[in-house]
Amino acid sequence: MMKRTEKGTKKKKAICSKRVLSTLLLPAVLLLSLVLFPQINPVPVQASYEDGHFTGIDVSSHNGTMNWKRAVQCGVEFAIIRIGWGDDYKNQDDSQAIRNMQECERLGIPYGVYIYSYALTSAQVDSEIKHTLRMIKGFDPPLGVWFDMEDADYYKYRYGMNPYTHGAELTQFCLQFMRGIKKAGYPLVGTYANTDYFNNVLDYNSIKKEGFIWLAHWGPKAGWPYDMWQYTEQGMKEINGKNFDTNRIEVGSTLSKLIFEIPFKVETYIRNPKTEYILGDITGDRKITLADLAKLKDHIMGRVILGKDAANCADVNLDGTISLKDLTILKKHILGVENAGEDRLTSSNLKVRNVETASGAGKETGALSK
Repeated sequence: MMKRTEKGTKKKKAICSKRVLSTLLLPAVLLLSLVLFPQINPVPVQASYEDGHFTGIDVSSHNGTMNWKRAVQCGVEFAIIRIGWGDDYKNQDDSQAIRNMQECERLGIPYGVYIYSYALTSAQVDSEIKHTLRMIKGFDPPLGVWFDMEDADYYKYRYGMNPYTHGAELTQFCLQFMRGIKKAGYPLVGTYANTDYFNNVLDYNSIKKEGFIWLAHWGPKAGWPYDMWQYTEQGMKEINGKNFDTNRIEVGSTLSKLIFEIPFKVETYIRNPKTEYILGDITGDRKITLADLAKLKDHIMGRVILGKDAANCADVNLDGTISLKDLTILKKHILGVENAGEDRLTSSNLKVRNVETASGAGKETGALSK
């Protein structure tokens, strides 16, 4: 981002009367198999806990049309999506933003959004707030909204705002943007900047008090305490052969706990496990946690097929299908989002889902087929 402007099968024993023939054929067979069946290695859901962090990418139209399912298979666990740059003009919308948000929601990938700021005045910051809100209307970015503060193409400098002599103003722009987005109903906000900016331009402490810190610092160590760290511009090449800006969120951090780690214990109990289900308890452990969210996401992505009991628990909005709507409701419940309205699972509507039994035989009816 720092340089943008617009920003199975069973093994068969080889039976051969001559060992020499098998020795000659084996390399050729292996080479042919690699060509015909290229290997894809999905990353286990819990891999990041072992590594100590969650891995994500930030993307824009510069990355082209993303294959998000492939990205997940390569280990992407979250994404930050550019919605556009500068003032609220449609010709400054990111052309891939809507599709990228739709795909992340469809596949259950936690995502946030950012706008590249060109603001030189407070009025232009207001316009960038309107630009952001227009682009994310109807979407629910769980990783929040971020303000990209940099001057990669020297636009600010060329128009009379040298960042190194206007740091106080630029800091106020960051604060104004974050406050405006929060006022519009998006509580998770943050600012993106590099180490040089936090050292010489922006007031780190003021920005940190108002929101989260997304630090750009390419190298083995971060230069400032961060909530999210963009540590390289040459990551995740396995997705499509091209480099991606790659980020990490540490396990145990405030941001990680908000998005990935908070378990929510159900306030009720199962009176009859054979005929009643706790909505959202997909793993069957009588509580709702991140594991249930991951299981539901895997089902929606087609990586697993839920059994009847789990499927009954997964249909949290009781519409007879398992979809992104269920994932969104479950996610909001786990995060404890305030003012979620009907999407919020409460103790009154969460308790149980009764499943009819046939002639007292305990046979389940009405269970979902998915």
